[in-house]
Amino acid sequence: MRSFKNHFSFFLALSAILFAVAFFMLSSKVVKEYEKLMNNDYNIIIVATKELNENAIKPAVPTLMSMQIMSSDKIINRLNNDISAKNLSILQNSLPKFYTLKLNALPSSEYMKELRNKLIKIDGVNKVETFARTHDKVYRSLKLSKAISQIFMFIVGFIGLLLMAKQVDVWIYEHQERIDIMRLFGAGFWLKSAVLYKSGFFASVFSTAFVCVVFYLLPTFGFANTLKEQISIVLPTISIDEILNLFAVSFLLSILVVSIVMKKV
Repeated sequence: MRSFKNHFSFFLALSAILFAVAFFMLSSKVVKEYEKLMNNDYNIIIVATKELNENAIKPAVPTLMSMQIMSSDKIINRLNNDISAKNLSILQNSLPKFYTLKLNALPSSEYMKELRNKLIKIDGVNKVETFARTHDKVYRSLKLSKAISQIFMFIVGFIGLLLMAKQVDVWIYEHQERIDIMRLFGAGFWLKSAVLYKSGFFASVFSTAFVCVVFYLLPTFGFANTLKEQISIVLPTISIDEILNLFAVSFLLSILVVSIVMKKV
């Protein structure tokens, strides 16, 4: 029972680190997906006094995905019964041209300002609307969520490593007699540490399996449906590559902590 408790402490600390890493990977994927959704709804509006084409815009906007002219037919149709055909024709010819630009990625605030300054200098363009205030709020929120998840990962990682090191000290105390005998017979460092590496390996396997099961079931939880309904984002399931990455992180951390603590013995 005592041995189980000692191994469980190491498993718990390692699982906490893996939860933080998995949460960071998940939040990065969710933020990236949300950026795609936001970019689908984001357009830059250009008001011009003459017709423009993509060849004129592309040098100023390298990330341009598509460009469309906005029809003025709705405005003309509303006035169709109020003014004469001649005046309507004059009005139609005097109306400025409106264009919508769609980018291939959600722009940063700095890049958006750069685009606006370049677009306004194009011949014939007299106004550019980037909806900067609304965009800045969304973009900063996305950046903040990324930063928070990253800070959370480092804090949990630091505390988890300290707890793992303390637990390795307990393991060394339990196996001190065996380690001393092997030292007397001239055993190498890796051989003396073999039993600790074995414990770390099994802790890595079980902690990785535990975290992966939780994150595999995460999309079935109630809040996942709420997230889908509110912002149209489906929580992604954990992939094979991510499972392998989590195991690699857990195994390397176990080896690292055991090696550092054993070096002090």
